[in-house]
Amino acid sequence: MNPTLHTERLTLTVPTTHDTECLIEFYTTDRSAWVGGPLDRNGCDELLAKATKHWDANSFGLFWINVTGEDKVCGMTGVGYPEHMPEAELMWTLWDTKYEGRGIATEAAIAARDFYYATGAKTVVSYIHPDNTNSIKMAKRLGAVVDSTAATPNNNNSIVYRHPAPEAIQ
Repeated sequence: MNPTLHTERLTLTVPTTHDTECLIEFYTTDRSAWVGGPLDRNGCDELLAKATKHWDANSFGLFWINVTGEDKVCGMTGVGYPEHMPEAELMWTLWDTKYEGRGIATEAAIAARDFYYATGAKTVVSYIHPDNTNSIKMAKRLGAVVDSTAATPNNNNSIVYRHPAPEAIQ
């Protein structure tokens, strides 16, 4: 299953090798530090393979974010639940600062969260480093609140933001 999501301004698609170069352009920069980077080409290939396997195993995962009318992926969002994570995580990142401040990440993350909840899920969190102020602001815009009782991946110093349950956002 390869769903495509449409919002007012965006199209979200399942990652494919067609847009690998966009991923590499982003992950070879320091901007990728909040999301596991920087990575070299091989690291990006591994990330893409993991994302594809995640979709195959779970029927949910990461989406590429495309702004309608533009021919380039500008980021990714979605829910991942890798083995090392205590809970499923809603993630987002924009790959270029020119897309910031336009509500693109918020619009995309809401669509991805709604898709995940449509699978029957009842909760999702975001693990955010305390210094990542932009993501903290966005989590709050999405209605997420700090859950100090939730476990973090590998007991790191992330803050856990729990998103509203599906019935709370209807």
